[in-house]
Amino acid sequence: MSDARSVPDHLAALAESLRSASLRELFASDPQRAEWLSRKVQLGDSELLVDFSKQTLNRDVVDALVAEAETRGVRRLLADMIAGRAINSTENRAVTHMAMRASSEATAPIELQTTAADMIRHLDAVVAAVSKSITHVVNIGIGGSDLGPALLCDALGAMRPAAREVRFVSNIDPVDLDRALVGLTARHTIFIVCSKSFGTGETLANARRARAWLVAGGVTAVADHVIAVTAQPERIAATGLEVGHVLSMPDSVGGRYSVSSAVSVSVALAFGSGALREIRDGMRMMDEHFVTAPMHDNAPMLLGLIWWWNATVLGHPSVAVVPYSRVLGLLPGYLQQLIMESNGKSVDRSGSPVSTTSPVVWGSIGTNAQHAFFQLLHQGTHVVPVDFVSHSASLGSAEHDHDALVANMFAQAQALAFGVAQGEVGGEPSLRAHRATPGNRPSTTMLFSRLTPGAIGALVALYEHATFVQGAMWNVNSFDQWGVELGKSLAVQVLADMNGTPSASHDASTKRLLEQHRSWRNER
Repeated sequence: MSDARSVPDHLAALAESLRSASLRELFASDPQRAEWLSRKVQLGDSELLVDFSKQTLNRDVVDALVAEAETRGVRRLLADMIAGRAINSTENRAVTHMAMRASSEATAPIELQTTAADMIRHLDAVVAAVSKSITHVVNIGIGGSDLGPALLCDALGAMRPAAREVRFVSNIDPVDLDRALVGLTARHTIFIVCSKSFGTGETLANARRARAWLVAGGVTAVADHVIAVTAQPERIAATGLEVGHVLSMPDSVGGRYSVSSAVSVSVALAFGSGALREIRDGMRMMDEHFVTAPMHDNAPMLLGLIWWWNATVLGHPSVAVVPYSRVLGLLPGYLQQLIMESNGKSVDRSGSPVSTTSPVVWGSIGTNAQHAFFQLLHQGTHVVPVDFVSHSASLGSAEHDHDALVANMFAQAQALAFGVAQGEVGGEPSLRAHRATPGNRPSTTMLFSRLTPGAIGALVALYEHATFVQGAMWNVNSFDQWGVELGKSLAVQVLADMNGTPSASHDASTKRLLEQHRSWRNER
């Protein structure tokens, strides 16, 4: 296997050969570039076009990336994941998120499909059992127990009426739950307490406050108003929470990969179990494309390889994700966790240092982003690759305005790629340097024919698989997150010390901050 810490000489040479070639020149020298660097994926009631032609690459680069993926064992690792082998080596776990929506042995063994189907049937039964008097759902969770379901609910709200309103609470900041409860009535509200470990401090603190709110609101059968989602149901009793229904998720499904599991019960409660099935169907179609399409024709494979090429070979340390769709406004935040928590590692699977891994993922919705950070994208000193995402059919009431939205996306991608030289800028000569833009800023454009529940599922799965590909190329474990744990454990000690003498193990800065916080808190 190639050393994940270094760039192979042949890829470095290809990158060097492209440094003197602009995207203008690449397009001019290859009239078929937009055609051969685009991929289409059929998604049932929608279709996806992924245009990679504005990325800094050519045919030789694509061939070399596919060959490098073979050398680094991307497909071997994929086969191990599908078979249920423990590719999460640091936790000795399989990685089975594809099984949660699988209907074929191409993406999961029969036994995993059967387990997942039983869990989904239980989810459907719980949704059907919830009283019709419940008008509001409050989802309490953080990370993967919040970001995915929130993205799905926000998007679906533009596609079909909701039977119940869903609100999301993730932060231990008391304001978060306070705001979520404004205007709600206890007897008409149900809480989802979503925690894979059922030990997440923020989630349990908010759940206890939610229980107190139910009791204060006159609810006597608290359990009828609480659903738990967890991979550790045996831990519920120790929390003291009364839970009416417990939905299970496999321990082998990571939180950030869990949107097709019972974690998304809020989606079914708001929009019906059928809507969640449509999302899972879209994910399954993208799964099947990923595992069956040849590597050159494989949209998630190429997306992941291009992200790896940009970060590792071309040295671009961040990526902006800009959906030109209000209903995908939560996509950048969702992808921050999916990608950076998965691949934000500094050692490979053997524990050896890795010089480059995940880029920093950020972004916002267009056209708002154009009036915020696009100035830096166009004329700043950093080259930031961009993923653009939109859909041709409008979900709103004004087709013309939707066309204007999509036109802005196409125009921004064009301007980033080709820019405008000083000699092409009119006006005062003294201002031409200020008005010129260098171009040669890479981007990928993803355009759906229609944004449907299935299309949203496919988009999520597309990025799941692209994240997997990048992790395999770096030879890191994309399915653990040990770096997050240190801060959590320290927070327990710091909180205890807030009401006592600071521990001698704290550094001088933390001790000083604790002293100041206690002083100001006691003044209240």
